[in-house]
Amino acid sequence: MKMIGVDIGTTSITGLVYNCKHKSVLVSGTVTGETEIGSGQAWERLQDPEIILRRVLQLLGQLQLQYPDIAGIGLTGQMHGIVYTDKEGQHVSPLYTWQDGRGGLAYDDARSYAGHLSAVTGTIVAPGYGLATHYYNERQGLVPPEAVSFCTIADYVSMRLTGRKSPLIEATQAAGIGGFDLQLGDFQRSGLEQAGIRLELLPEIAPSGSLIGHTPRGVPVFTSVGDNQASFMGSVRRPADTALVNIGTGSQLSVWLEDAAAAAAISAEGMELRPYPGGGALLVGAALSGGKSYALLESFFRQVIGAYTGHAPGELYSFMEWLAHSEPGPAGGLTVNTQFLGTRRDPGARGSISGISPDNFTPGSFIHGFQQGMVDELYSFYEQIRKSTDLEFTAVTGSGNALRANPALCAKVQATFGLPLLMSAAKEEAAVGAALYAAVAAGGIPGFIEAGRRLPSAAAAGASGPVHPPFSRPEAPVSPQHPPLDAETRARLMRTYGLTPREQIIRIQPGASIGPLILGLTRAELEAAAEAYPGFYKAEFDEDGRAVFIEIADPGEGYICRLPDCEADLFHTKAEELIPLLDDLSPYDREDPELGYTYRFPDLGVTFWRPIALTEADLLTEEYLALPPDILEDEKRQLYFESISVWKV
Repeated sequence: MKMIGVDIGTTSITGLVYNCKHKSVLVSGTVTGETEIGSGQAWERLQDPEIILRRVLQLLGQLQLQYPDIAGIGLTGQMHGIVYTDKEGQHVSPLYTWQDGRGGLAYDDARSYAGHLSAVTGTIVAPGYGLATHYYNERQGLVPPEAVSFCTIADYVSMRLTGRKSPLIEATQAAGIGGFDLQLGDFQRSGLEQAGIRLELLPEIAPSGSLIGHTPRGVPVFTSVGDNQASFMGSVRRPADTALVNIGTGSQLSVWLEDAAAAAAISAEGMELRPYPGGGALLVGAALSGGKSYALLESFFRQVIGAYTGHAPGELYSFMEWLAHSEPGPAGGLTVNTQFLGTRRDPGARGSISGISPDNFTPGSFIHGFQQGMVDELYSFYEQIRKSTDLEFTAVTGSGNALRANPALCAKVQATFGLPLLMSAAKEEAAVGAALYAAVAAGGIPGFIEAGRRLPSAAAAGASGPVHPPFSRPEAPVSPQHPPLDAETRARLMRTYGLTPREQIIRIQPGASIGPLILGLTRAELEAAAEAYPGFYKAEFDEDGRAVFIEIADPGEGYICRLPDCEADLFHTKAEELIPLLDDLSPYDREDPELGYTYRFPDLGVTFWRPIALTEADLLTEEYLALPPDILEDEKRQLYFESISVWKV
């Protein structure tokens, strides 16, 4: 099943074709260009909906030219903003984006328009949210007289693609507009009416995955999904035990909670509860500065260099990476609070730099301090979640351009959260999420939570290779201390000189242990034992706090996992060859409902799992032979198992 996902961002629009069966992006494209409409007000942020629509149509035409057999279109995009529509489904206003500041203007001496509306409705309506913008327009007589409704830009595009005349939105977008009651699954209509908002202008809310209509080519188009929810769906394979950290222009921490009703009672200062397609909710902590904090520091360095040399330098991010690599980190307690643009709850809050000493007043220390401050702001949300729930997380999934481009920032996320950081496999997370959302709506995937299983395996965020200065500098004194080679550099040198690495064997004792990871240990004992284990693992504990389940992924190059009485390399022997060997030792469970994906050996206490049951015969079919070589090579990973677990028999 091939689906199109479209992400209508603030500065660019991305579209792609996603193959749900092969878990791969077949083709993608991004269009950029000026969509902003000039304004005489400093707080106003407007865009042209017609230009945005034309660019989406341009993308869709290119994608469908290459892949005409599309089963559906899913859309997402910049949340919170609104555009007014008339009775014919045409826009009668610009797009008021999420950056528009009119909702933050003074309603009275005590509150802003957004603050007053939040108080009246008992819901979160922050400046930039559509209802805060609309409330200002309503009170100031700025609503176009021909307007009969309003909606997000993604929902407006879906209307125009199908010829629908009235907006139809689902809960994720309704909550982004503001004034939404998660328990009711509807706008807080009584409070909105009390504030003087005309209820007849509110868009109709439909269940997740509802059909909007069909394009002229007959392709189904579904209700759009909020960009935060789309990014989560397009990044996280296991929503129940994984936190998503996104660092781009802004930054967010998102976790999925199965029970939306219970989630509503969680007290987490500065965090927002957002509906998730199909049920449950996302608890989201958003930092407004995010990657802009790092850009602020980069701009400062450019100004200093420009003032000293008389020449404006180009971007300095690669130079900053080199500086960070050349210094171990901030010394003597340098602390950076990166709330330079305030917070959603307190737009007037500002950042700070403290703990400056002669030892840490260096460019490298400031770079480390800014990076750590960005991570700490997100970690504060994570701590609140841990205190308010009994959730146990086993990994963090990372996304966003600022995180992808900065290995030092990745290392700080992993160290601060104390969990393995896995970077999302697709860079266009929101567009992939929109495609998966449409696949669920079209019936190709059984549910929205299950959509994560159609994502490719995430990549571990590890150390990068050596970082070299981007331009000539005086040589630093040579240090007699040489850090150990990272895995990538070591592997490259081994290949260059034709050396064979010495492989280490990790013994798996079914029902007992995986190397130093032993069932029955306490959490603290297991964490101590894991210091001697080279890969990532996850564990489950009984009521006494003892490990009863341990699962590992492939520990990587240079390691072989083996069972007693079986010399096969468990992670690098094809499943269809490995299982008969193990079945001779002890029979696997023939009644397992996920047989093919999962092989459970009940008498041994060991399980093998992979996300797709692929065979060599499958690779010879027309469907697989038609794949591009790089995608076909990636698919071949499904011939092998992805995880092995041991458990008490």
